Amino acid sequence: MSRLYGDKEDISSEKVKDFFNKRASKDVESEFAIVLFQDKENSQQRHEDEKKVFYENIDVSGKSVLEIGCGVGRWAEALHGKCDSYLGLDFSEELLEIAKNSYKDFDDCHFQFMSATDIKVDELIIKPPFDVVIFSGFLMYINDDDLDIIIDEVNQITSDDKKVFAMEPISHMDSRLTLKDFYSEGLESDYNAIYRTEDEYVEFFEKLNCKNIRTGNIFEELSHHSETGYMYFVIE
Repeated sequence: MSRLYGDKEDISSEKVKDFFNKRASKDVESEFAIVLFQDKENSQQRHEDEKKVFYENIDVSGKSVLEIGCGVGRWAEALHGKCDSYLGLDFSEELLEIAKNSYKDFDDCHFQFMSATDIKVDELIIKPPFDVVIFSGFLMYINDDDLDIIIDEVNQITSDDKKVFAMEPISHMDSRLTLKDFYSEGLESDYNAIYRTEDEYVEFFEKLNCKNIRTGNIFEELSHHSETGYMYFVIE
């Protein structure tokens, strides 16, 4: 059980994958709660709040959208009928199975098993370039070196006028907080995650070759932790 402050400590991607594979089979009130970790009402409210912020900042009409770390595919519900195409990638086959079953009738939405740090461009179901990229509560499970890889990949498979939307839990402190094999009573499992600061995320997002980064707080009424909170980032 470890709460590590300040140090840039790596977490195990295999343990993260195992955690979500187990979550996929967990009996919960809502599929959203598998990845949003709250009861049905609050997980649905979080989803609606995030959609609202997204559409206040990004127009997806006629756009090709890529989500990296799509989980149970909840963004397909938000984007179906609004964008030209949506492709969700994830490294958990169990989560992808839920996504495919939930949104099998959405002919403009597709899901594919693929690691975020090894995107095989020639094998993508929807061919680049992508106009919009979504990261939603995903980067907190990625180590710094791998995050650099993902940033490079996004630059290679997106259009020149791309927009990137990210929503991530962050540290409210002066430095990051890393949970490493930390037992969560609420999740009834060991948990691994990195709560970076806003400045750390901005530093990473500046590598996306974009001109502007806007940030804001989100889910404030649903967050009751003094050390952490949630922020969204719009990179364009």
